[in-house]
Amino acid sequence: MITLRDSLPWQAARLTRVVGLVATSLVAGIGLMQSGTAQAQTAGCATSAGSAGQTVLRCRSVTIEVAQGASAGLVDDNGDGEPDAVEVSVGAVFVAYQRSGSRGRFQVQTPHAVASVRGTTWAVDVKPGQSDVFVRDGRVGVTRTEGGRGVVLSAGEGVDVVPGSAPLVVTRWGAPRVAALLTRFGR
Repeated sequence: MITLRDSLPWQAARLTRVVGLVATSLVAGIGLMQSGTAQAQTAGCATSAGSAGQTVLRCRSVTIEVAQGASAGLVDDNGDGEPDAVEVSVGAVFVAYQRSGSRGRFQVQTPHAVASVRGTTWAVDVKPGQSDVFVRDGRVGVTRTEGGRGVVLSAGEGVDVVPGSAPLVVTRWGAPRVAALLTRFGR
């Protein structure tokens, strides 16, 4: 389930069919409540169902795919109608971000890690006690949420972030692990 973090009034709409999850955001302006009622704000993004049952949110500078069973919330810190971050509490998201104009970066925030980019494609999988970050294209900076020394991942690399102070270890992910994650997004 995706939830909204903002303070704007809601305008309700009705959904006739839902496949997988439906995203809510200040940007996309569509969300699914328990009763099946969609909520709307602005038309900055569009949502659709992906081939693997994931929810796909397409905005001007970022596409966010939320795997089935994941729980995430979008953040628009500067109020420009475009998400600046996605907060993931459980499950996996796949992000394709293209820097545009004055927009500098995009973050995936988890209970264990913050992954920041300027333009790339990557996935984050949040499990109890651990957040895994994998980069498909480009580069991603990763730090623990509580701070400390971060790492920079390049294409094909990943890091498993657990609470604590041990150094983050960058590894090249093998094909089976990459496939297991990306299959959740129809890739």
